Amino acid sequence: MRKIRFLKELILNRFWEKKEKTTMEIKIKKEKIMDGREIATMIAVHYIGTFYKWGGDDPSGFDCSGISIELLKSIGKFPRGEDTTASGLSNMFTKVAKPKEGCLVFYGSPISHVEYCYNENLSIGASGGGSKTLTVEDAIRQNAFIKMRPIRKDKVTCYVDPFVSIR
Repeated sequence: MRKIRFLKELILNRFWEKKEKTTMEIKIKKEKIMDGREIATMIAVHYIGTFYKWGGDDPSGFDCSGISIELLKSIGKFPRGEDTTASGLSNMFTKVAKPKEGCLVFYGSPISHVEYCYNENLSIGASGGGSKTLTVEDAIRQNAFIKMRPIRKDKVTCYVDPFVSIR
């Protein structure tokens, strides 16, 4: 758990700065207003360590499309009340050739997995579980959590950018 907390603190330093080097106090950088991509990324980082749950779409447990939809809904880039699979998400937004912060990366043929791009090399997504991962105990046993990992560029099916436009 300390490693997760340390990773979150390290990543959040991108958006926060320390008041003094000797204290742990942090404050929002006032010189820059965060855009939707940065807000979604900050929320995604916050969810690192959350349990995987098949069909999960809230902070008690997410699956891969559940976390992606939650991030997009939280910044107004996805219609409230709608839910879809990873495959459905891939058809909702404009496809792009290269990933960047805020894009969604899809895997499988047919598409069966989606993650949120932290940057052009890293993604945040719910992984390690499957249709039998329904409880916290299942997630712990299967090491199924929201994780940050390198984008497996050799296995990517496509990228979409929800910040460009909805189809």
